[in-house]
Amino acid sequence: MMVKILATADWQLDMRAHKLNKRAKDMLYDARLRALDCLLKLGREHEVNAILAAGDLFEVANPRKSLISDVARILHDNNTVDVHIIPGNHDLCGHGSVWSQPELTSISHLHIYDKYDEIDLGDFVLHPLPVHHKHELEPYDGLLRDVNGDDRIHVVMAHAHDVSYMDFSTSSHEVEAKLPIDTSNVKQKGYDLCILGHWHSWTEVQDNALYPGTHEQTKFGERDAGYVALVEIEKGQLPSFTKLKTGQLIWKKEQFGVEGYTEDMLIARVDAIREDGCDFLHLTLTGEADLMFLTDTIPRFDVAAQPRFGFLEIDVSGIQQTIDIAAMQEKSSLPPMLNSVQEDILSEIASTTDESKLTHLQAELVEFWRCLRDSGLMEEVN
Repeated sequence: MMVKILATADWQLDMRAHKLNKRAKDMLYDARLRALDCLLKLGREHEVNAILAAGDLFEVANPRKSLISDVARILHDNNTVDVHIIPGNHDLCGHGSVWSQPELTSISHLHIYDKYDEIDLGDFVLHPLPVHHKHELEPYDGLLRDVNGDDRIHVVMAHAHDVSYMDFSTSSHEVEAKLPIDTSNVKQKGYDLCILGHWHSWTEVQDNALYPGTHEQTKFGERDAGYVALVEIEKGQLPSFTKLKTGQLIWKKEQFGVEGYTEDMLIARVDAIREDGCDFLHLTLTGEADLMFLTDTIPRFDVAAQPRFGFLEIDVSGIQQTIDIAAMQEKSSLPPMLNSVQEDILSEIASTTDESKLTHLQAELVEFWRCLRDSGLMEEVN
């Protein structure tokens, strides 16, 4: 008999995203809930036998009450498929935790497992491996009995770091939460499928073991995020994994050189990125640019570009500053005192061979010109 499962993990609801501004945080809050609604509707659309959610569904064990209510409403609106969950290292079970709140515990089609157990669901046997403590070091695969010879479909659900795929001692991901599992051992013990949480990117670690990743991207640079897995499996056959899109926001990292660019050209470039689909943008600018470009064109471009995206951060640290001292001295028509300040800085730049001092002087000159711009004197320098 064919069994269909929708596999997900790491919703990270109530994530605070400290680097984002308020507008972006509000967008992210709404997007994560819309992605959850999309996920549950996909379960109904594909007529799955069950939805498995492998931990870290909330960013913290005690999220804000309004969020718990929002999640409960979405679950009530999508009540045709049973949802089976385990806590992860972020949303541990316990007295007063999110998983003990009546808004969730009263939902009849939501099943929360805080113990290692075997759950016969009729279509398959579920082996939930919930996280009890984020510093757990004993391999979870050691908790599983050998099921070779059992003609039922056996499915493991764990929130763990697969040591058969990557050495967690060299990983930078949540270094305090080791949570080891060896999925090659899980397979050898006869298990048909292993659904994992903890890593946010879609990753097939064995031909029968999968991290479906987060249902909605959490940060820049996260690859293959914003999906849920449709798993189809028959006893004695390898499962098939199909990616289904749930992500609502598009995060992009873009980079280009600014040589020869004007303000209008910069704006046209980000307009093209926006039209191609982008909600949150991290933009890195590189190349060489003069002082006017850095102190006037870039700030104006930044202000013009911000409303085009839910969130935009611009990194100009890769731009090398060029200073034409002679040209600046020739066209300068500043008041005598200000002109004397500029002359002193330019003279030091022209005479120094110390790289660290040169960097400091260039930064000083940039700040000087920014003050001119902010005080309305920039036109006199053009």
